[in-house]
Amino acid sequence: MMKKNKTSSVAWKWPSLFPALIIAVLCLGAVGAVAGDPTPAAEPKAAFKAADFNGNGKVSWEEFRNRVVAAFGHLDRNGDGRIAGDEHPPAVDKNGNPVQPGAVTIEAFTASTRAAFQAADKNNDGQLSLAEWLNK
Repeated sequence: MMKKNKTSSVAWKWPSLFPALIIAVLCLGAVGAVAGDPTPAAEPKAAFKAADFNGNGKVSWEEFRNRVVAAFGHLDRNGDGRIAGDEHPPAVDKNGNPVQPGAVTIEAFTASTRAAFQAADKNNDGQLSLAEWLNK
């Protein structure tokens, strides 16, 4: 879906930004604290370990979704059920220019998260290995 940045004429695609946003959000140390996980997830391997709730070396869709819902709650600072305005992490368009995305609901966030998860699940087993998490 093509959206227009409200402060400029830059067009951007939310789904194309989403994989980077997901990884950024999952790597936030604060997300671990929100999810009840005291381990700061400041780097991808720590984020993977924190997301792998059952410790089986894979991150299932349910584990991933739960972590993302916690991240959404962290980003939605005013609790209105949307990530809007300054609640958004910094984003850029395909040329690297800063953009301000529009409001994102939990439903849109989860749907885009599902697409990002499926794209990362290279072997289609419904789980992400560490290699898939690291995009290797």
